[in-house]
Amino acid sequence: MNTHFNQEESESNPYLPSGWWDGFYCYDQSPRQHKMSSELFFSRGRVTGSGSDDVSPFEWNGHYNLEEYKIKLSKEYATHTVKYRGDIDENGIWGTWEIVQDYSKYPQHIVAAYREAFKKEIIGGFHIWPTPTHSEHNEYSLSEANESEKLKELFIEIFSEI
Repeated sequence: MNTHFNQEESESNPYLPSGWWDGFYCYDQSPRQHKMSSELFFSRGRVTGSGSDDVSPFEWNGHYNLEEYKIKLSKEYATHTVKYRGDIDENGIWGTWEIVQDYSKYPQHIVAAYREAFKKEIIGGFHIWPTPTHSEHNEYSLSEANESEKLKELFIEIFSEI
């Protein structure tokens, strides 16, 4: 990521500070937190960045909407893409993810069967938040105080219906 961005172009909303973000993702119906660390830049409705997690390094690209406080991100690994959708609030960014597949060549009933059979591996939830300061930043750091109540609600409301 280009860390030499123009501070004047950076998003002024306090919920989206450009810089280091920590957090985690979880697989469907699993409480195990897979830590991730990212450097994100927010400006004029766009977000870009890079990071790493227990899979490998990745690049972020996406859009956010401060009228609805929603965000859509693509997490691009060398081997695959993961789509993230989430909400923005004082707790950071939280929501769901899904590994992108091209289902266009398959009948809908095959797609539905595949998604049901592999949902534990291809969908889940996430929560990320701004790291207090870069000097305190440690890759994969996670404070117990940042346990995500929003993500718990998400597992109960959304994943129980899938």
